[in-house]
Amino acid sequence: MANKNKLNSSAGEAASNKQKLKKQRSDDAKDYSSFKIVFFYCSLIVFLPVATFFCLKAVVLDRFFTLTDLNTNIYSAVGAVLALHLALGLYIYRAYFGGKDSTKTD
Repeated sequence: MANKNKLNSSAGEAASNKQKLKKQRSDDAKDYSSFKIVFFYCSLIVFLPVATFFCLKAVVLDRFFTLTDLNTNIYSAVGAVLALHLALGLYIYRAYFGGKDSTKTD
């Protein structure tokens, strides 16, 4: 009889461990998904204004308009600030309205 109880309890532990492992993998997938989203928006916030500044300065303003260096830098900086605000706005919008799967399951 003792062996039967041990077999039943070890089978129950194995099933419990499988459930724990499945829950852990699910939690890891959610964490990875959140990390990807935050990493994307952080990259966007850092690199979009820099790219906007140099693209406006080198491609648009220097080639098509006859502006002084100071004016070109000022307009490029304004464009970079606008790009930064756009990226921050997208992040805030996603954080506020995009949390459709943020229901807590315990």
